[in-house]
Amino acid sequence: MSTLVTGATGMVGRRVLTELTRRGLPATGASRTSRTRLDWTDTSNWDEVLKGVSSVFVVTPVGSALGSRVAGFLEKAAEAGVDRAVVMSAMGTEHAPSDSDQRAAELRAKDLFGTWTVLRPNWLFQDFTEGTFASLARSRNGRLELPVKRRTEVSFVDARDVADTAVAALLGDGHERREYTLTGPQALTFREVVKRTKGTESPVWRFKSVDEAGFYFRATNRGWGDRYIDTLNERFAAAVAGRAAEVTEGVRSALKRDPIPLARFMRESVL
Repeated sequence: MSTLVTGATGMVGRRVLTELTRRGLPATGASRTSRTRLDWTDTSNWDEVLKGVSSVFVVTPVGSALGSRVAGFLEKAAEAGVDRAVVMSAMGTEHAPSDSDQRAAELRAKDLFGTWTVLRPNWLFQDFTEGTFASLARSRNGRLELPVKRRTEVSFVDARDVADTAVAALLGDGHERREYTLTGPQALTFREVVKRTKGTESPVWRFKSVDEAGFYFRATNRGWGDRYIDTLNERFAAAVAGRAAEVTEGVRSALKRDPIPLARFMRESVL
């Protein structure tokens, strides 16, 4: 029996798959571009994808109106005999409406599986190097323009901490029926992070605060859809309201160690 890792080309899923493989554990990565293809909009091969799978790591896409599809996949997984599900959403999802994409996936996992774990990470450090922020900055000659205030703080977390927590939960190390909000060790402003990474290999060199309309214009120029942009704006608004600055004990509780700080992320990832 093996573990199926969805979002296997993403910032967290890729690291989960790498760690499981490093440990010599049977695992398969699935995504729209992986050898094992998994497309939330195409159910035709779900039975095949789930053959021989005993546990799943599921990443719900942000702002893509696919929450019901992910919930349907979880139902199919339970029918196929999967007995453990680790679902990753985002910090604050527990307060979202029950029919929102990520909350719907969380609730369905709890209903379907006796053994489940929910991970809710804050924004990732890796968003500055390989994710959303990096993509925006590359399109603006290194300038990151976001609808947040200069003093808006976020307790950014390293994707490796999220992946390590997912692996621990998949291996059943006492994480059953637990919900972890995962953050880094301190709250930082976007400007502080950009300032510390300037001059490194990071694609983000400058930061500028813009309003929602300005961000919408820049994001649509990147080809991003309205629902995805609206979801990002909701998360930015939550950050401006101070709801992304909390430093939690999630990483320490799950892994029995301190979360990775910005300085270590920089030293090992962008310097």
